[in-house]
Amino acid sequence: MSSTKLKIGITCYPTVGGSGILATRLGVELAGRGHEVHFITYERPVAIQGVDHDNVYVHLVTVVEYPLFKYPPYTIALGSEMFRVSQQQGLDLLHVHYSIPHATAALLARGITGVPYVVTLHGSDVTILGSDRSYLPVNTHSVEEADAVTAVSKFMAEEAYERLGITKEIAVIPNFVDSETFSPAPCEVLERDAEKDIVVAHISNFRPVKRVQDLIYAINIVAKKEPGVRLMLVGDGPERHKLEALIDHLDLRGNVQLTGYRSDVANLLRCSDAVVLCSETESAPLTLLEGMSCGLPVVATEVGGIPEIVEDGVNGFLVQPKHPEAIAQRILELSEDGALRRRLGEAARRTVLERYTSERVLSQYEEIYEKVVRG
Repeated sequence: MSSTKLKIGITCYPTVGGSGILATRLGVELAGRGHEVHFITYERPVAIQGVDHDNVYVHLVTVVEYPLFKYPPYTIALGSEMFRVSQQQGLDLLHVHYSIPHATAALLARGITGVPYVVTLHGSDVTILGSDRSYLPVNTHSVEEADAVTAVSKFMAEEAYERLGITKEIAVIPNFVDSETFSPAPCEVLERDAEKDIVVAHISNFRPVKRVQDLIYAINIVAKKEPGVRLMLVGDGPERHKLEALIDHLDLRGNVQLTGYRSDVANLLRCSDAVVLCSETESAPLTLLEGMSCGLPVVATEVGGIPEIVEDGVNGFLVQPKHPEAIAQRILELSEDGALRRRLGEAARRTVLERYTSERVLSQYEEIYEKVVRG
């Protein structure tokens, strides 16, 4: 644990996406270590709504609505709020998650205050949005000018080098999970026969890149052999209505439950036998770590940063994307072999304890902060 107590400004999207959740958890954990954390964003982050933590403060960005502006200039408003908070609170540094537009706003604020900034790169921040020609020159410059750059996976760092043309050193610091909250424990929120029917969990924001339809098709295959199979789709998003229509078309209402967003994800995972993620691309999905921390084997597509977390046949299974048959085969194997489920699940839990706990990861961020503050 760092002996230097810092005043840190954290900027992120306050939504349920991975970057927002990581940034919020990071801030809360840093506050627990004695640092003073100031979230600077357009609304209170979802993960701390209704909860007040010691050493945690929230500053909301005000955007001017004016007929002249077709698109309100959020980046300027954010940079101005970063400047104001840095000056009033005496911040030691800014840590921005998701470079667009946060890195550019931090660059503007640093130009006025001199407060250094750290950028953490996430998923589509680089692979989809960040490398678009509409944003690329300014986004790359804003990241290059940062006092330090981190990425949540080796895959993400390599994408930044290739797609954004970053030449600055990028430190890979993985996502982390609260291994006490997400831990093996008896199921308390579902009625189920643990020895009879397998329960599969999927957690996401139901965007097209998540390819949740592949999992529904896989469950359709599994249900023909094991009619009692259950799938919990936890979350919501733009694809929800299409997914509901597919579930009805395949007559799977008795097998698939859409829970919506839930605050008790750990409890739902404890009532599951496996976690499945079938995305086209991922940087370092938190949902896999949460499931693994609960002692669950995972079935995940071999894309992006997932192979850095999942070792095929050791703590879960890797499958090719857009391949429902392969997902179904692995679910059936886990359903039919309780010893296999336990072996993979125990290995998954060990993986988290060895590499992805907050204690192991936060010290890496603190080391970056101290280097940046010392200059």
